[in-house]
Amino acid sequence: MRYQSLTIVVVLVAVLFIAIDSSSFLQRHIGSVGDSVKIFILNVKDGITLSYNKYIAQAKTIEHYEEKLKNYERLELELEHTQNELDALSVFDTQQAFANDTRFFPARAYSYVSMGDSNRVWIHFDVSNYPEDRIFGLVQDNKALGIAVIYDNKLMGLLNGERKSSYSVFIGDEKIPAIVHSSALDHRYITADFIPSWRKVNIGDQVVTSGLDGIFIEGISVGEVVSVNRDFGYISAEIKPYAQRSKLGYLWLIDTAFPMQSSAPQSLLTP
Repeated sequence: MRYQSLTIVVVLVAVLFIAIDSSSFLQRHIGSVGDSVKIFILNVKDGITLSYNKYIAQAKTIEHYEEKLKNYERLELELEHTQNELDALSVFDTQQAFANDTRFFPARAYSYVSMGDSNRVWIHFDVSNYPEDRIFGLVQDNKALGIAVIYDNKLMGLLNGERKSSYSVFIGDEKIPAIVHSSALDHRYITADFIPSWRKVNIGDQVVTSGLDGIFIEGISVGEVVSVNRDFGYISAEIKPYAQRSKLGYLWLIDTAFPMQSSAPQSLLTP
């Protein structure tokens, strides 16, 4: 019975081949079906190839523009520094009143130093060639984010609002000098202290880095004055910082290499 079924199948296949071979009609239709299948397969292959090429081209384009954006941000910082140098040169045209070796490095904040504290972050950057007392300025989206110090052979960012994050600033159009640090009144703000008592600070005044501490260059946006306190001839101001601590990721390190900041206080190096 089993061999009988096999014999029937063989006979049917043989009859089919004979019919195809002797009938041009069947040959044409079977050939057209085969061609359709081949064309379909080729079209699918071409579609996959085209989609892959578009994906690769798009990825390369994105990478290209990300690199251009990074270079653009670096250029903005360098132009800001160059403008400051030119301004200084126009006033002090007979002396070098600025440093020419400021450098800007891209880096990345990759984790918090401790859970529950968003003011301290670890930054991925090779510090092996730097002295342990070096202090860097942190900039993100052209706004001062805080400072960075070397701790345990790693770079630790002390963001605005961290009690040990402090740097010098100018307030308002008259460039009133001050020092900013964490606020004891409101964790959303930072406090500007050591403001000369005879100077007038107004709500809404813009605050920028002064560069006098050798940590930042001059002119990087810090924030806006939201309140002014006057007690016993002493003036302080609450500043709403522009940089957002919740937005980490890529940032810029400013290395002025000024000798005035070549020795970080030991208190900065203790978590």
